[in-house]
Amino acid sequence: MDTKRQAFLKRFSEGSVNKDDFSLLEAVGEYYEKNAKEASHCFSRYELAKSRLVFYKHKVVSSLTDYLTDFETGMAISGTKVIYVKDAEEAVNEISKLIEKDRNIFINRDRLIEEIALASFLSKKNIQFHDSRFSDFPYQVLPYPASSFWQMIAKKLNIDDIQNQPNQLLSLYKSQLLESAFKDAIYVSGADFIVSDPAAVVILENEGIGNLLSAFCKKHVIVAGIDQMIASISELDYFTSLYAAHVQGNLSVWNQTLFFGPKKATEADGPDEMYVILIDNGRTRLLKEEFQRSVFHCIHCGACTALCPVFKHVNSSHGQLSGPLDCVISPIRDGFENSGFMAFACTLCGKCSEICPSRINFQEIILYNRKEAVEKNAFSVFTRQHIKLLKRMMLKQKVLDSPYHRFILKVAFKNRFGKQKEFPDFKKKSFHIIWKGI
Repeated sequence: MDTKRQAFLKRFSEGSVNKDDFSLLEAVGEYYEKNAKEASHCFSRYELAKSRLVFYKHKVVSSLTDYLTDFETGMAISGTKVIYVKDAEEAVNEISKLIEKDRNIFINRDRLIEEIALASFLSKKNIQFHDSRFSDFPYQVLPYPASSFWQMIAKKLNIDDIQNQPNQLLSLYKSQLLESAFKDAIYVSGADFIVSDPAAVVILENEGIGNLLSAFCKKHVIVAGIDQMIASISELDYFTSLYAAHVQGNLSVWNQTLFFGPKKATEADGPDEMYVILIDNGRTRLLKEEFQRSVFHCIHCGACTALCPVFKHVNSSHGQLSGPLDCVISPIRDGFENSGFMAFACTLCGKCSEICPSRINFQEIILYNRKEAVEKNAFSVFTRQHIKLLKRMMLKQKVLDSPYHRFILKVAFKNRFGKQKEFPDFKKKSFHIIWKGI
């Protein structure tokens, strides 16, 4: 059993134990499901809006190089430096060159920052940083009760008694952030979308902390994936509206900020320096796959992951988000020999495809990945031999009828695919025996 697969199964087992987090994940799933049902009422022609989003994304994917070139040219004119990186390792190395240890560093640990594991990298380098997020919970919408929310803020402020001052906590927290941000600080965040014409970076948030930090920090480093490209700012409304409808339940986007470059001489606030780290990290390889590249249409609303019965367990108590998208991307990005098992981490229930505003057919793509995993012998010799033996034994009625062989099956295969799975209990009398009246 390879290391990545062991880590995945460990996360599943550990996630299943934490009942508090799992109930919260269930609440998030219900929240997203409710939003998906109501999303159609937010648009006069809901299906047309989704069709246009897919069309716009398909247009970008077919000429991505041209759009990226236009984006880089436009950002350079505004004074922003665009840095292309091949993978996560290269990304964190480039960011480390832009960060000075003696300055206050703020990191918004969103999806892209977690993808490149920046926080772990900085911790290993003994570089101190502040986490600008309120919570380590992986979803953008937190249906926490008010008391839990205030306790989170109090913990960040090192305040024990919050009974008499809950309404002042948020203001106090923002004031502390601003005080640090004014002291020649650096802010590192991820992007939600990037626009080619005019060149801009779009960031959506629900707290307002990111806006404050980007306004007053001296240097802003933005990490963006090449798959987040939108051709024109006139098309942005389709993406943000569908995003908001599925994440929030209405068309009003939280805080939508467009960054066209660093602060100009006539502007009161904004960073003096701005950098955009454009990350590939296997996306180009995915783009070459004619069947799987439809996942480039994803707007990363998180609805598929919130409703997935498998990843509700896997994501419990873990900051780095996994979901149906990883079942498609990981085998191609990391190689089927390393992450081919992800194609099988799916029940094919269809919830993800049903709720997806980008009309990605996850089941078909995951089945295609399974076919490739088998054709490429993406599993160890030991695993393949186990499967062959299991198949041979399961096809023989005598084996299933024998108590001895049933015991051997349980011993040999019970824990093979994770201790949390129940091995089927064979009946003492099969249908074949009962039919014969024995």
